[in-house]
Amino acid sequence: MVDEQLSYSTKAALAERVKELTCLYGIAQIAGEPGISLEEIIQRIIELLPPAWQYPEIALARIKYDGASYTSPGFREYHNKQTADIFVDGMSRGTIDIVYTQEKPQADEGPFLKEERNLIDAVAKQVALIVERKQAEDDKLKLHAQLRHADRLSTIGMLAAGVAHELNEPLGNILGFAQLAKKTPRVPSIVKRVIEKI
Repeated sequence: MVDEQLSYSTKAALAERVKELTCLYGIAQIAGEPGISLEEIIQRIIELLPPAWQYPEIALARIKYDGASYTSPGFREYHNKQTADIFVDGMSRGTIDIVYTQEKPQADEGPFLKEERNLIDAVAKQVALIVERKQAEDDKLKLHAQLRHADRLSTIGMLAAGVAHELNEPLGNILGFAQLAKKTPRVPSIVKRVIEKI
């Protein structure tokens, strides 16, 4: 009988660890998809969280990040809640909350297991890493845009310098000849006024 109970509890514990690993693997898969927005990543993570907890049928999830809130359908505050902070660059930028909609027996942290604490902390770290990566990608895109803009300005500057040189050459000659003509002694006064305009 003890062997059967041990076997059952071992199997149950293994099943819980499989759910947790499946959740973390799913997050890694989502984060690796090209062209996906941070908002979409967070919303899809919300869908992965409740099934990873001990009582998935009554679990709901919420991720708050920079003032935005992403939730499981029907999410609201409940007494049984587990929370982890999301730290990005050493600053708390949000939280991950898991709630149970019904009372359950007490475990390590209210009705939550210590492994679920480890899981929610790991998910918070993964979300922080995803945010940092997305910020780095955005910064890289902005830098590329600034470089393209600077390159365009440089090209326009060189073009303008070339045009200015092409105009200055004949204008310099005209000005030089006008000054020489102005110094000529027998130039009629009407011509002198025209030369002054030049």
